Amino acid sequence: MNIVPSLYNSFSILTLFFLFMGGELKSQTPIFEQDLEVLSKVNDLYILKTENTMVAVSGRLQGRVFTSSSKGLKGKSYGWFNRKAILDGSFTRRFSGMGGEDRMWFGPQYGKYNVFFEPGSTFEDNNSRIAPDLDTLLFEIKKKTDQEIISAGRMHIKNYQNYVFNIDVERKISILDKNKIEQNLDISLGENVSYVGFESVTTMTNIGVNKWSKNTGLISIWVLGCIIPTKNTIAIIPVTGQIDEVTNYFTPLDDSRIQIKDGIVYYKADAKYLNKIGILPQNTVPVFGSYSPELNLLTIVEFTFENSPYYVNSKKENNTDPYGGDVINIFNDGITPTAGPFGPFYEVESSSSAKELDVGKDIKHTSKTYHFEGDEEYLDEISLNVLGLKLSDRVKL
Repeated sequence: MNIVPSLYNSFSILTLFFLFMGGELKSQTPIFEQDLEVLSKVNDLYILKTENTMVAVSGRLQGRVFTSSSKGLKGKSYGWFNRKAILDGSFTRRFSGMGGEDRMWFGPQYGKYNVFFEPGSTFEDNNSRIAPDLDTLLFEIKKKTDQEIISAGRMHIKNYQNYVFNIDVERKISILDKNKIEQNLDISLGENVSYVGFESVTTMTNIGVNKWSKNTGLISIWVLGCIIPTKNTIAIIPVTGQIDEVTNYFTPLDDSRIQIKDGIVYYKADAKYLNKIGILPQNTVPVFGSYSPELNLLTIVEFTFENSPYYVNSKKENNTDPYGGDVINIFNDGITPTAGPFGPFYEVESSSSAKELDVGKDIKHTSKTYHFEGDEEYLDEISLNVLGLKLSDRVKL
């Protein structure tokens, strides 16, 4: 289903520019048709649709999900994307910083095998760079229906040791109907809750001439999703095993921003304090979520997870084990002396394991994002079934 700009004549590009100038949300949470007006500048924008749910995708921009709605054109737009870059056209030259509800990157970000710094450079923020193919390579569309879009491209990703990964990458984005959402999460959806769900399947194949080795570095698929924040948004991460602390990035944390209680990590995701946390494999349960009481919105992320010794380490400091990294990450936007703000948004992230891939073999990572909107009493049952607690019983940060 394609949406053409003429359907959205109630909002002009000029009006939206002032509403979203600088990429920052200046007013109320946008509705889906407002965001589609901005996204009309993306030539291959495609709308996946089923029932009353919509997902805005660009296959050419590497299978990027921009945003979604559980109530059609008039529903809230849940994803954050860089509206300024779209309105001024700069995204046509470089698009890695466009954000979106589901996009593909590669890890690690720091360390001896990172893919974000030129060999020999120090790890200051101003030395960070994006692999050219991740920034500019347009994918080819392989298949497109009302419910899914598949696109692919061949990429060359160089790491800090000057090793080049020659890869074929395919992205399949599918919208999920009510029956599939209920089946995946083992829940029942009533009329008091609106919903939308979509799935990304990212496949990375070694098309080089050599098997990948941990001694020259391995890479992982890193799926990131930018979500609109509110003052009281909280990430809710069920964990397993003994856990007293999480991996902490960039800035200090105290109990006003993070608490661990009864096997659940609670993390404030208000886009007011730049920070990131991570969950190690031994503590990972392959599902987590967030809740905004202001928006009556429960977000769930479900992903594929395997028991593997290799999860790439993206810690900037004390990175002595390059394969002792996280599976789940939550990034919270904000400002430091050298970086930010980027949105405002918070980011839900999951990573595949890394593998010593033979030529012709692949790594596949699936991520499923769900949004449920309704009164807290109706979201409680979903949260209890999926995350293990009622939202009304959550820790409040």
